[in-house]
Amino acid sequence: MIDLLKAGRKGEFDGNLNKMLDPATKKSVAFRMRPYGVTSYFDAFKATMAYNLMDVAGKIECPMLITEPANEAFWPGQSRQLYDLLSCPKTLIPFSASDGADLHCEPAGYGLRDLRVFNWLDETLRAI
Repeated sequence: MIDLLKAGRKGEFDGNLNKMLDPATKKSVAFRMRPYGVTSYFDAFKATMAYNLMDVAGKIECPMLITEPANEAFWPGQSRQLYDLLSCPKTLIPFSASDGADLHCEPAGYGLRDLRVFNWLDETLRAI
């Protein structure tokens, strides 16, 4: 699919995804495409490819907190990639299934996530 996307083969890309996705996933993807103002899977994927911090992450100067939940379904590995690109003061906070705070945005562990985030904010803002 990535090769089709890179080659600009919109019809094939859209057709393949249309066959591959079940109705519930199609509905979810259609909802997520709305902010981009497109109805084509190809157009949505191309638009999201423009959102990339590779060239600017090293220019960030303020302290950064990055959460890294285990079992990340949407962006696996990207928390660590961003962390590695940063040259500013940075903290990576992992969350595990045993914490009850794995998965994207730690949905079953809001309390623990919030505790860790607010503790980081407290420490960081006191140091400024």
